[in-house]
Formats: sequence, C-alpha cells, structure tokens
Amino acid sequence: MRPATTKIFSELAGEAFRDAMRRRIVPIIAVFALLSLLAVDSCTSCSGSGQVSQNGVAVSTDEISGWTGMLIFTVLSLWTMVLAGLLASDHLAETVFDGSANLILARPVRRSEFALARLAGALGIAYVTGAVVLTASAYLLHFRNGVSLGAAIWAGLACAAGALVVAALAMALSLHLARVATAMSVLFCVGAITFVNVFTLFGASLGRIGYIVQYFTPPLCTAVVVALKPWIAPVTPAVDPTIMALKLAFWVVASVLILLAAFRKQELGT
Repeated sequence: MRPATTKIFSELAGEAFRDAMRRRIVPIIAVFALLSLLAVDSCTSCSGSGQVSQNGVAVSTDEISGWTGMLIFTVLSLWTMVLAGLLASDHLAETVFDGSANLILARPVRRSEFALARLAGALGIAYVTGAVVLTASAYLLHFRNGVSLGAAIWAGLACAAGALVVAALAMALSLHLARVATAMSVLFCVGAITFVNVFTLFGASLGRIGYIVQYFTPPLCTAVVVALKPWIAPVTPAVDPTIMALKLAFWVVASVLILLAAFRKQELGT
C-alpha cells in the first residue's frame, strides 16, 4: 500500500531542506543577511519630522522616510527572490545528474511530489532568510519612520509569491542548462524585469520591448511597490492592484506547472 501523499511529501521536503542547509552558500547567506540588517539599522537611525528644502522646494521628511523605506524593502524583497532562484538553480538538477532522483523515484514516489519537495526545500532557506530580514526591516521602518506595518505584510506576501515564481522557473530551466548558466539567467531576468517595472510603474514608456516585458512577465518588483503604496502617498503607481494581484497569482500557478511539466519529460539515468 502506498503511504499517504502528505507523509511522503513532508519526508521528501524535510530531506530537501536539510540538503539545502548543508550547502556551502548558507553561511554566506547568513553573513549577507546580517550585513543587510546592519545597513537597514544605519539607514533608519536618522529619522525625524519636519521639512527639508531642496532647490527651494520644501519636502516633508515623512515623504523622504516613506520613499526610503519603500526602496529598502523592495531591494531586500528582490534579493530574497534572487536568492530563491539561485538556491533552486541546481537543487533538483543535481539529483537528476547524480542519480539520486532515480533511486528515490524507484520507490512509490510520484515525480510531481519529488519536484515540489525539492522546490520546497530550496524555498525554505529563502523564506526563512527573507522573513528574518524583511520582518526586522519592517519593524525598524515602522518604529523609526512611522510607516504602516500592514503594507509591509502585503509586500512580504508579494515577495514570497515572487520568490516561488523565480525558484520554480529556475528549477525548470536547470534541467536544460548548467548551474552557472541557470544562475546567470536568474540574475539577468530578475534584473531586466525590475528595470522595466521601475520605469513603467510611474507612467514612463520603454517602447515595444518594455511593453512586452512589463505585461508578459511576472510582476516581481511591481507587486512589492504597489503593496507599499501607502508609504509613498500621495504618489500612486500607474498599476491596477487587482490586475497586478491576478497576474502574480497566474504566474505562481504557471511557474509550478512549467516545473512539473519539465520534470515529467526529463530523462532519468539508470
């Protein structure tokens, strides 16, 4: 009799998470996360209320704090997404090439269960790191700069969804490309999407290529910035939040299906 699906998945996901924890990149991630928190602490330590003058124009320090907080939170969110993609770039492919996937799948384990478990293991590291960094940053920005925690929660959820999309697509791509090529693809694609998102969020136009990237790729940066809209009020990004949320949800489902389809067609060694 085949064991329960939830039991199989939890065991596979636990092993995948332990595999991810044993990787040499984990100490580097911990150091980078600590440095990020120190940088956020330094950036938020000089806060206050009132106005400053720039080129004869009075600017409220609350507005400056909101924009600074939005920039910090968005950069850390994008870093979490990139981290998820890098961790996933060989977390499944390595098991295919070293033959361990074939051994596990010889047992009563479905390919979909194995692929999703490997994805969960890679995401576990990224989510733990992102949760620590983003939560600490949100509280520092809230208590020192007065921004709302509610917006940070929605932005954190958008970050989690974006990280899943990047990780799933990177994992599917890793079945066809080498580790370095997959990692470079993650960096390039997230960077390109972010570049276009930033310029089009507030009404700028980047031509036909910019239009294609903006409307036919995952809204990685856009989703986070739209969630943080209360921090930069009265400025409003030129994006419908409902359409953006539906688009992000679509990519969450689509990226997982792409991964499952790619692994289902993958040839496994004997």
